Amino acid sequence: MKFRRLEICNGMAALILLWTAAGCASTPRPDSHDADIGGAMEAGNASMRNGDYAGAISFYRRALAIDMTDSEAFGNLGVAYYYLERYDDAVREALQAVVLSPEEINWRLNLGAIYTRRDDHEGAARAYGAAVDIARDLPDENRHQLRNALLGLGRSCEMAGWYDRALEAYKEALVFAPEDTELLTGAGNVYFRLGRLDEAEASYQRTLARDSTHTVARYNVALIYARTGRYEEALELFEDNPAVDRQLEGALEGSTVSAVDRSKTRSITAYRAMLERMGGTPPPVARQGRRASRPLPYIHVMGVTYYEQGAYFEAMQAFEKALEEDPGLADAHLYIGNIHARQNRHAAAIDAYEKAVDADAEFAEAYNNLGSMYANLDRTEDAMAAYRKALSLNDRFYDARTNLGLLYAEAGRLDDAVDEYMKVIRADVGIAEVHNNLGMVYLRQGRNDDAREQFEKAIALHAGFAEAYNNLALTYSRNIVLDDVIETWRELAAGWAGHNRTTGTVYDWLPLRRVPARSSAVGGEARSAYRDGVDAAFAHDLDTAISRFEEALAMRPGWGAARIAIGAVLLAQGKWDAVESAVAEALDPESSDPLPNAIMAIAQVSGGDYGSALMSWEESVRFAAEPDRTDAREALEAMRSRTEAGESVLNALDRALALRPGFATAHFNIGLVNDQLHRYHQGIRSYREVVRLAPELAAGHFRLGIAYYRLGEFEKARDSMREYIRLSADPMLLPQVETFLNKQG
Repeated sequence: MKFRRLEICNGMAALILLWTAAGCASTPRPDSHDADIGGAMEAGNASMRNGDYAGAISFYRRALAIDMTDSEAFGNLGVAYYYLERYDDAVREALQAVVLSPEEINWRLNLGAIYTRRDDHEGAARAYGAAVDIARDLPDENRHQLRNALLGLGRSCEMAGWYDRALEAYKEALVFAPEDTELLTGAGNVYFRLGRLDEAEASYQRTLARDSTHTVARYNVALIYARTGRYEEALELFEDNPAVDRQLEGALEGSTVSAVDRSKTRSITAYRAMLERMGGTPPPVARQGRRASRPLPYIHVMGVTYYEQGAYFEAMQAFEKALEEDPGLADAHLYIGNIHARQNRHAAAIDAYEKAVDADAEFAEAYNNLGSMYANLDRTEDAMAAYRKALSLNDRFYDARTNLGLLYAEAGRLDDAVDEYMKVIRADVGIAEVHNNLGMVYLRQGRNDDAREQFEKAIALHAGFAEAYNNLALTYSRNIVLDDVIETWRELAAGWAGHNRTTGTVYDWLPLRRVPARSSAVGGEARSAYRDGVDAAFAHDLDTAISRFEEALAMRPGWGAARIAIGAVLLAQGKWDAVESAVAEALDPESSDPLPNAIMAIAQVSGGDYGSALMSWEESVRFAAEPDRTDAREALEAMRSRTEAGESVLNALDRALALRPGFATAHFNIGLVNDQLHRYHQGIRSYREVVRLAPELAAGHFRLGIAYYRLGEFEKARDSMREYIRLSADPMLLPQVETFLNKQG
């Protein structure tokens, strides 16, 4: 997957489309068919509830075979295609539902959502606008439908660049829903885009007053802070907003590749370059076209020689002269197209390939390369048609089949992609790319083990396949997040400190004992200083707390409870190395207290020292009593498996970089893994490589800035954030609008 400049970060979608179980407006059915249609619809709805969208399509089509005027069947069919990410098909069926039931608002709302997924924001605005017109005439109890339609209209107009119209939509809805956080945030986005930052910030702050965790509002406020020079405030919000991390990068980046490497174009294969007369191998298929029997002009043969030597200027001249001698020489057109493709002149390449197939309608290789150029220009349907034409001429053309499968996968037609890939694999022709791409489909389907098997097969076929190593890392990466395990460790440690988490006290996770064991044997002044430290710590005055605990320790040297308390407060401050130094002296081999080792383990794992953390936590498990011992042991095993998975990820990514040192995606992924493993120093090294290799990648600067901030290198963090702001001009969008009813039935 290539890096792209990150201009707008879309929010995460939690879309729920309407599909009807019964009762939505539609054309009346003939009585004689009610039972048959009802049974098919009921079966389709059951399949939808079970997530079997392909099965649902079959049942809805059965209903339509009985009655082609049933808008519910068309509408539900469109939703099933939507969930399969087949958006062109979804639009077709949703439009049919609208034609049959033009006053049914839900079909309009669904159509708007589908257009949005296709990035057709003008189409979405038209659909939502029609829904608004319908909703204005609905009874007051259906006012939520007007809100949904206006929200969809505002969002689609914002994405289409129609900011005044978007603001009008949000303002109309805010009249009757003045505290709606999505509407307030949408209005804030439009103000932001219009440069009215004060009004944008005010709107976002109204959202946060209602929902302090609202991801989009928090991110966009931070963006305003950064744009207006308030970098410390911005970084604090960015760093404390993990959902932003996920939305900026998703998970680790994967790489699908075409058999002709169409994503880079520099490796467009010249399938007919190696002619026997040049000492090479014959073409893959004996040519039967109308030009096949003609002898090739000598100047054309010279052009092939230049081409193979990389002398493209001379090759181009030779092929053009060959065409002067023989204007219908399809091979010359193919080579000219390849030269244009390698020089990123896609339109010129398309023109040449089209001339090649005009000259020889059976030129499968030209159709394949034509498909690759169409795909580069996002002419997906044309590309698919070209690949299918190549395959109709030669069904063993497995490079074209691999490319067609890749397009199906990119279009969300995952089952079709798997079918094409499996045809290639069953032919056992050793194309590594097809295994890699099949693995990427399996990842999208959540089949991690199957994906891992395919990436390993790709590597076995092509040991230098950097993308496959990168993708292999993805199959382990789902199991490397540590924060939930660390949170479990913290909760157990807080319990061992005697803290009652149900009180809702500030720092309720803090593993700090209010009254340490056997403190009656300690002098009164030391006990008093300790209690003052506890009060300060739970009042969030951590520096004072440490000072008071140090006073207690000075009064009573060697008092382990004071050292443990200092370690607990240092833990709250994120000073991992200092925690180890403080607590190490409090460890007593004669004591059965699990707390000091727990504090040590949390500091070590937070600082990325997993080996030491696991050993420290093992000691806590040994000393813990039931039922905590069972929970602590389970948390130990969870941490061990996560860190082992992390090492597997890093090993695969390191191999990818050994094969291709400039592989920016792999550098970025290593940075993400080290972030998740709390190894921020190592993460910084990776992100610095990313911004060197891909300086226009905004997410690289963002991640680098956050890593610097976490290590207290604030000036470097500000510098990175300035660069991120330069590259990220727009606010984060609202998520895909949830304008749809829950699944029924």
